[in-house]
Amino acid sequence: MAAARPFVFLARFGPPGSYVVSMLVATLVWLPLRLWEERHGSSLVAIVRAGSVGVVWGTAFPFVGSRWTKPRKPAEAEWTEGWRRTAVALRRGEPPADEAGRATVTDNLPVVRRGALIGPLVGTPLFAALIGVAVHVGRVASAVGFAAVLAAVLAVAAVTARRERRLRARLR
Repeated sequence: MAAARPFVFLARFGPPGSYVVSMLVATLVWLPLRLWEERHGSSLVAIVRAGSVGVVWGTAFPFVGSRWTKPRKPAEAEWTEGWRRTAVALRRGEPPADEAGRATVTDNLPVVRRGALIGPLVGTPLFAALIGVAVHVGRVASAVGFAAVLAAVLAVAAVTARRERRLRARLR
């Protein structure tokens, strides 16, 4: 199972890593457009606007991609099924009863841990910078929104890390 990881999404991490990386990429993609729209205004306002749009699109793409896209290859279908079994095992706190399911969950636990680490490591500087810029330009509502997203990222990372440790202990 570990040898055939298909290329479905650039950032295959557990929650919240994939969402935070997508938010960062979406913000960077929208930034040139927003800078062009604000070429006679403030570039800091353009950064805040790009960050707001990046948060929305960065949340939507991984969610929609994981829920409504169908695997095109057998390896993708196998990986998707394995990831689904891992997510169920994390929620329940119990590893699967069959040996193949246990092996799949064991293979995917490093991905879960990576997502729980990457989310706060990327999200904290990203959202701290966006909060700082939003407060500086007087966009308090945007700053509050960025703070709420950062709090959600940190909460999901903490819950995911706790669940991963608990499941890893039960697999031993």
